[in-house]
Amino acid sequence: MEISPEQIRAARTLLRLEQAELGKRAGVSVVTVRRLGRERVAPRILAKACAVLEQAGAEFIPDGIHRRRPERPDEPPSTRICARSAFAAPRAC
Repeated sequence: MEISPEQIRAARTLLRLEQAELGKRAGVSVVTVRRLGRERVAPRILAKACAVLEQAGAEFIPDGIHRRRPERPDEPPSTRICARSAFAAPRAC
């Protein structure tokens, strides 16, 4: 699946992760993080940023993103709530 600049921006917004913090965690400059949110970048840089965002709880899906909740053994998957993007209404997973 190809990750779009819009998905990167939405993931940062959803996670409340500043550009500087994402850059620090991914080992790239703030300028590079800004480029991630505006245009296509080298696949290895995109992979680093996506890995950081996924570790922080974002899950990239074909139509956008949603925030993963920590799974508990006693919670059935059908009761989890997801959002397709930072601006979409919640829906059951």
